[in-house]
Amino acid sequence: VGMTFNVHNGKNFINVFVSENMVGHKLGEFALTRTFKGHGDHTAKVTK
Repeated sequence: VGMTFNVHNGKNFINVFVSENMVGHKLGEFALTRTFKGHGDHTAKVTK
């Protein structure tokens, strides 16, 4: 607890600082492999 590790996410290394609530988990759970770009835009539906 209180240490920083470099975790590889498949492309590059991510610095992961270990806190108290991370104990019991694997380090790879905190190095996300995919970036969330958001859902598609909600356009207004055309009614006839």
